[in-house]
Amino acid sequence: MKKLMGLLMFALVLSIGTAPMLYAADVTESPTPKMVNGDLLKIDGEFYVVKDTSGKDVRLHVDKTTKLDGAAFKAGDKVEVQATDKNHAVSIKHAQPTK
Repeated sequence: MKKLMGLLMFALVLSIGTAPMLYAADVTESPTPKMVNGDLLKIDGEFYVVKDTSGKDVRLHVDKTTKLDGAAFKAGDKVEVQATDKNHAVSIKHAQPTK
């Protein structure tokens, strides 16, 4: 019985000891947001479709956590979007016109 209790306590100490290391690995591996620049093609509910500078359509999820900069957005606007690797828009702003 003492051996079993000792083994259980050892397993408990090991599991508690490794938990902070696993958490630290998740925090340090957060990817940097990507930038999507282009024309806003359409707004479909919580999704914005942007044609980027390479001609590819990118569907971005927008919700209440997305920072919207400036006036309301509409199809045809040139936008700069900061997005996660899973295409969630972190921030959207109107692109500055090029001269």
